[in-house]
Amino acid sequence: MSTEKKKKSPSIIIAIVVFAAAVAGGYLFQMMINRSEETPDSSITKVDSEDADEKSDVDVSLKYAGYATLETDKNLITLNFTNPSKSKKSLDLEIVANIDGEDIVLARTDKIRPGYKIDSVKYTLDKEIPQGNYKGKFIVHFYNEQDKEEIVNSEIAINVYVK
Repeated sequence: MSTEKKKKSPSIIIAIVVFAAAVAGGYLFQMMINRSEETPDSSITKVDSEDADEKSDVDVSLKYAGYATLETDKNLITLNFTNPSKSKKSLDLEIVANIDGEDIVLARTDKIRPGYKIDSVKYTLDKEIPQGNYKGKFIVHFYNEQDKEEIVNSEIAINVYVK
């Protein structure tokens, strides 16, 4: 009987190790998913403490430059848009350029939470945009934090520079 016990022990140990590895793998996978939801776009960064605002009673507060630049050789749109920490809503942006009388959505950002800013977003359209200066707009979509549903949107006139 002692040889029978010795044969069962390694298989029980192997089963326990495999089970533990599966549980650990599932835990790590879940952590990676949660982390990717927190920082979905590498160009979205936390606002520096010197740029941070004190908390206030406002629902929405925005800081932005009135332009965006499409660098066609890099397929990159650079902009300067901050959702200050005093804001109470997450948002995302559509960057739109009016080219030959047609509004073209150049890009849409990931959600920008209060206390974060965005400096660039990838240009992924297959459409070639001629170099020049165009009228455009940021379409800002605001979200309710509890249920993540879009609650309102707003348009901000900007200039779009294509290089």
